[in-house]
Amino acid sequence: MRFIKSGVLMLSLLVAGAAAAEVKVEYKDYKKFTDMKPANEARGSFEKRTMAGFDKIFADLAKDLPEGYSWNVVVTDIDLAGDVNHMYTQSGDRIRVIKDIFIPRINFSYTLLDKNKAVVAEEKELKLKDMGFMTRLNVGKADRPLEHERTMLQRWYKDTIQPAVASHQQNMAKAG
Repeated sequence: MRFIKSGVLMLSLLVAGAAAAEVKVEYKDYKKFTDMKPANEARGSFEKRTMAGFDKIFADLAKDLPEGYSWNVVVTDIDLAGDVNHMYTQSGDRIRVIKDIFIPRINFSYTLLDKNKAVVAEEKELKLKDMGFMTRLNVGKADRPLEHERTMLQRWYKDTIQPAVASHQQNMAKAG
């Protein structure tokens, strides 16, 4: 739990200095997540590295938000693309096998506030999944950690958050 609190604090300070918006990401009961299993790595270090990877994904998305906005995200479940299995190697080592039947999923809630603390967009329990993640494979980036999850979140952000921000800014301009 201490890692999560310090990670959120450090991320919000990092993002506040590097981007126009602030993002805070919290992982609720991450030990119970559907699939955040390492292949050949200690579970604790894999969990920390994976959460840091998601922190970076959300921070990168928040760079697009207007100055003064704040985005609070609470992740309640993660199911990484692929499946960890020991049956695919002759040595019995565990590896993450990426196949189209093992789709990436993430459940989270979020609140996006403008500089006046007015709600721009929010969702109480979003269940995001990408059933076609293998068809959107960017060969040059396919081996990057969390690349399938990053692509899924970028597509959602472009389809959901960007239009909500644009609409909110138009409404504020009309009212002002």
